[in-house]
Amino acid sequence: MTATLWIITTGLVIFSFFKNKEKTRMALRKAAIKLGKILPLFFVLMSGFALIITYIPAELIQKYIGTESGIGGITTAFGLGSISVMPGFTAFPLCAALRGQGIPYYIIAAFSLSLMNVGIITFPFEKKYLGLKVTIIRNILALAVCMITVIIIKLVFGE
Repeated sequence: MTATLWIITTGLVIFSFFKNKEKTRMALRKAAIKLGKILPLFFVLMSGFALIITYIPAELIQKYIGTESGIGGITTAFGLGSISVMPGFTAFPLCAALRGQGIPYYIIAAFSLSLMNVGIITFPFEKKYLGLKVTIIRNILALAVCMITVIIIKLVFGE
């Protein structure tokens, strides 16, 4: 699958280059600049999470968000995810590390979905640009969709 995406992307870039060389060069330059800005943050976040996963005892993680944590684990996962904000490319490796610690899929879903969709930290920015009412509605709807998805995942995986 990954090889197919690389081939398609490369083909489209080559096509774009033949269509308009200057625009393609400009787009690739902008993409490289954005990647250069994202990479340091990515490495810092991944290093921080690696340290957390390494130094927090597995028993403590299991106690609060493990299989036996029940509704409290889901609530904790929603809370931790809603407070922090992270793009998918950093959230997914963290979720893989949590899965390696034996955390059930539905709790990982609660954490990762709220992490990327519910924004307590981003609330002031959203309020400024979208208005208070829209920001509240968006966050409530995002949380509701996250909860519904977690219930579906719990039922499908039977955890």
